[in-house]
Amino acid sequence: MMIADKNSKNVAIIAGGGKLPGLVFEQLSDAYIVGFEGMECSLTEHAKFHNFNQLGVFFEDLNKRGICQVVMAGNMHRPLLDETKFDKYVKARSQSILSALEQGDDALLTYMVSLFLEESITPIGAHNVVSNLTLQAGVYSGSINQVNLNNIKRADLILEKTSSLDIGQSVVVEAGQALGIETLQGTNQMLANVRDTLRPLRVLGGGVLVKREKIRQDLRVDMPTIGPDTILQAHAAKLAAVVISPEKVIVIDQDECFRLCNELSLSFIVKEREK
Repeated sequence: MMIADKNSKNVAIIAGGGKLPGLVFEQLSDAYIVGFEGMECSLTEHAKFHNFNQLGVFFEDLNKRGICQVVMAGNMHRPLLDETKFDKYVKARSQSILSALEQGDDALLTYMVSLFLEESITPIGAHNVVSNLTLQAGVYSGSINQVNLNNIKRADLILEKTSSLDIGQSVVVEAGQALGIETLQGTNQMLANVRDTLRPLRVLGGGVLVKREKIRQDLRVDMPTIGPDTILQAHAAKLAAVVISPEKVIVIDQDECFRLCNELSLSFIVKEREK
C-alpha cells in the first residue's frame, strides 16, 4: 500500500476527534488539515473547515492545492444534510449520497472513497503513516482460558452476522449471551449500557469485549480503534478481557492500555477470529 511522503504538501488529513489525527499530523507536518462543520475535530487550530453539503467546493479546494492523497483519521459522525445548501456537485449526486447514508458506515465510507478516486485522490490508512498503531497476535496482559475462548467464539459468530449487515464492530458476550452489540452509539456507550442497565441480569461474570474489523471493511478509511478509555469502560462494565484482531485494530496509547489492564486485572488478547 502507498505510504505518504512525510514531508509532502500534497497530502490532506481529514481530521475527526480523538488522538489519532494528532499522531498523523506529527508525521505529516506539511499536510493540509481539513475538518467538516458540525463535526468534532481535534486539530481545530490548524484546520480549514468545509460544509458536507458543498462537496464540490471541498474537492475544488483539494484540487487547487494539488492534493493527491488523503488520510481520514479520528472519530467522525454521519453528516447532516440540508438540501437548501447543496452545491451543484452534491445536487448531481444527491440520490447516490442519500442511498449511501441510508446504509451502514462501511457503505457510506466506500462511497466516499469512490468520490476521492474520481478526483484522482488516493485514500491511505493512518496505520500506513504512523508506525506501531496495531499489534501482532498475543496475550499482552492477563491470560486466556476456556471461558474466554467460549465467549470469543460466540462473539465472533455474532460479529460475522452483524458484519454482513454493516452494523457495529464490537460486541460484549458473557456466559454465551450477547450483552451489547455496537451500533451508532459507539463502543464506549455500549459498554456504559452494559455497566448501567444489565447488572441485575448478570450472574456468571467473565465477559469479554471483542472488537474486530468488519468483513471486507476498507481499513484505509475506517480501521477500528480502541484506547485507554475503552479499557476503563470495559473494567467498569466488570468484563474479564478485551479482545481485538491482529494488525487490523488501532490501539492508541498502547503502553497506557497495558498498564491499566495489569492494574485492573483485565486480560488484553490479540487473536484471530474464531472459526
